[in-house]
Amino acid sequence: METALENITLGNGLTFKYADVTGGTYIEYNGIRLTEIRNGLVRGEIVIRPELLNPNKVLHGGVFGTLADTVAIFGCVYVYEVASVTTVSLNITYLKSAKSGTVSATAKMLSRGKTISNWQVDMTDETGELLAMASVSYSIKR
Repeated sequence: METALENITLGNGLTFKYADVTGGTYIEYNGIRLTEIRNGLVRGEIVIRPELLNPNKVLHGGVFGTLADTVAIFGCVYVYEVASVTTVSLNITYLKSAKSGTVSATAKMLSRGKTISNWQVDMTDETGELLAMASVSYSIKR
C-alpha cells in the first residue's frame, strides 16, 4: 500500500483535507485512498475486505466503479479547480476478478473541454495485472 494523501492543494492555493470531504460517505465506507494527484493524473487504492465481496467471494463489480469514479472525479476537481463535478457516463470492462489484497487505480485525463472531461481509469492488482478498465465522463459546472 502506498501512503495516502491527507491534504490536496489546488493550483489556486485552495487546500482541503481528503477526510473532511469524504468522511461519513460511501467513499469512506469503501476505504478508498488517494495516493497521488497532479494535473491530469490521479492514483488511488482500496484494500479488499469481506464486506466488499459479492456472493461468489470476489470483489463486487460496483466497487470497481466506485473506485474509478472516485479517483477520476478528484482529478477533475484538481484540474478544473471546482467542486461542482457530476458523473455523466461510466463504462467498465472487467478483465479479471480479485479476492484479496489491494486494488490500485490510475486515472488519466483524456480530454479537457470547457464543460466535459473524459478520463480513463486502469485498475490493477498488487502484481500490476490489469483487472478492469473504466471510461468516465464528467460535466463541469463553474
